[in-house]
Amino acid sequence: MKTRAIMLKLIAVIFIAAVEVHTVPAQIPTTTHARILKLEDERNLNNGELEKLLENASPNIRARAALAIGRIGDKSGTNGLIDLFRNEKIDAVRVMTAFALGEMEDQAAIDALQSAIDNSRESFELRARSAEAMGKILSVPSNIESTGKAGIERLNESIIRLLPLPSAMLPPQQRDLTGLLITALMRIRSASSVEPLTLQLKSRNPEIRSQAANALSRLRLPITTSVPALIKSLRDADEDARANAARALGVTKDKSAVDPLIAALSDKSDKVVVSALRALASISDSRALMPLVDLGQVRLKMVQGPLSDDADILLELSVALGSFKDERALPFLRELREWSHEAGGHPEIEVAIARFGAAEFFKPVGRELYPDYDNWRHLASFASGLGELPVEVALDHLLKMLNSASSNPRKDLLNAVPEILRALVKVRTKGGDVILRDSLASDDESIRTTAASLIANFPADENLKALIAAFNRIKDQRSTDDKPALLTALSKYRNPEAVNTIKSALTDRDHLIRRRAVELLKQAGVGDFSNSIGIVDTGHTTGYYSSLIRLMNRKIMAVINTNKGPITLELYPKDAPNTVQSFITLSKKGFFNGISFHRVVSNFVIQGGDPQGTGEGGPGYQIRCEINTKPYFRGALGMALSGKDTGGSQFFITHAPQPHLDGGYTVFGKVISGMKIVDRIVRGDSIKSILILNR
Repeated sequence: MKTRAIMLKLIAVIFIAAVEVHTVPAQIPTTTHARILKLEDERNLNNGELEKLLENASPNIRARAALAIGRIGDKSGTNGLIDLFRNEKIDAVRVMTAFALGEMEDQAAIDALQSAIDNSRESFELRARSAEAMGKILSVPSNIESTGKAGIERLNESIIRLLPLPSAMLPPQQRDLTGLLITALMRIRSASSVEPLTLQLKSRNPEIRSQAANALSRLRLPITTSVPALIKSLRDADEDARANAARALGVTKDKSAVDPLIAALSDKSDKVVVSALRALASISDSRALMPLVDLGQVRLKMVQGPLSDDADILLELSVALGSFKDERALPFLRELREWSHEAGGHPEIEVAIARFGAAEFFKPVGRELYPDYDNWRHLASFASGLGELPVEVALDHLLKMLNSASSNPRKDLLNAVPEILRALVKVRTKGGDVILRDSLASDDESIRTTAASLIANFPADENLKALIAAFNRIKDQRSTDDKPALLTALSKYRNPEAVNTIKSALTDRDHLIRRRAVELLKQAGVGDFSNSIGIVDTGHTTGYYSSLIRLMNRKIMAVINTNKGPITLELYPKDAPNTVQSFITLSKKGFFNGISFHRVVSNFVIQGGDPQGTGEGGPGYQIRCEINTKPYFRGALGMALSGKDTGGSQFFITHAPQPHLDGGYTVFGKVISGMKIVDRIVRGDSIKSILILNR
């Protein structure tokens, strides 16, 4: 009997493990799973069909349906999730349901989550996931207002009570779950979190120390009481903890941190160096100037070309030194500008130089005075600098650049126009809205998008007419990035013409446009048109979703071949099948071949996949978010977005843990080799090809 009892218990453990937060496709019938995938992709609860699956006999189906409802985000599904959360017997299903409730961001779930957090008989995993969900819900401004200060403090204290003692050495799973608690406190942003987060800087676990410092840096609250502990953390054995401590000290702007941060400029980790120089720029104490210049001189001597590993640190230094506006930095900035000019120009350096005045800005660089008019990056960088100068100095140059880029038969030069337009507005060009009105008629989508976002700052009848005309010209086109910008600009006007144009978008073929129109009309107090959102026309057949299930059962690797070496990824088809399928398809077509990493933020991410190289391009279609429980640890592969469900071809890889991205961006893979290559990538490095390997 005893042996039989042990066997039954073992079977139960195995069963429960099989339905943990990563659902197991093989245990869900293919037809049912394909149906869930289809409804999720359509953003379609289908009159209760998905909620009905929450009552299914299979725990895997219940968990997978809960995740689908959370991803869809339709609040009419909240009550079904709450009922499942309260009544479900299997802990792993409740864990997934807690995650889904967080994605809903619905205040109605607070009481149920609160009960779980406060119940010591619940598993630590369930309580931590409930806290994570609470953090997401209470990061929404309307939920904060309706919950009230006293209510938020009560909820925040419940999460604080779950934090482990700093003296405890935690196993890996508990460290990860504790990270969820810290991220929740970071999102709720209560002053009562400062002291307990500061205490976690003494944790025996380096991941916890790092996350606590990161949370302190992102609270957006006074953290002056944490300064002594953060200064001590600059000597932490863990480089991420040191880097995050430096970032947090920059937020405090505390002068007592200057000397320790100067010392951190000599740290062996570039992560720490970058965070320290940013912090010193934020504090802006004159003691830091020459140490930053000295660091720059050393790094500049190490740079062999525009794609050298130190290039991004030099750009960070230019931003820091530009903020000081101290002429002792000028000799170095001049050297840096000459290096940058040969490399194609960098906006950070042009802006730094411009802050020293027009006379300095217009000094010849090498043998040339002006940017290369045949290089859009030169034009865009130069425009960024001109935007820092008085209008009487900048205007003629900006107009000349605008005319040259717009009239040149080389279409790639149009990539510079958005930055030129931003500069024209920044210098307060008289009649700037006339230029923006003309730009609304451009054939280039990025130019129209930029013009729409800028003209919103110039309310006038003529501008309203131009916005309406621009929207009407493209209203029958599908998947355009400028429609949301045009609708947002129109929402600044509350007259019938503007409102009616926004209402016309309620019948747009694009689900995102309909959703945006509903949001804007609700904000304007015109009414709730949520019934007009409808579902997404995905264009996919049932067979497509069946093929995704087959994909989910395979182990898939990808190799990004860059000019600096290969980066090998393991993809996550179980967690993000649609995203992985799109990535595979684009890779096999050669879409990524020759595309550069257009965005690199040191100690944050490298980002590529934009065929334009501006950050505005994509594959011509959008995919839905597949938010999952995979965390943004170092080396995570994520899908870049410009709003919910706007993924395409742009992806990013994290340099370091980024818990603030969890639950907001689809994680669809991780680096398994080549992180040293990731760390060496700078802006302008290229993707030669992406090879897909199936196993």
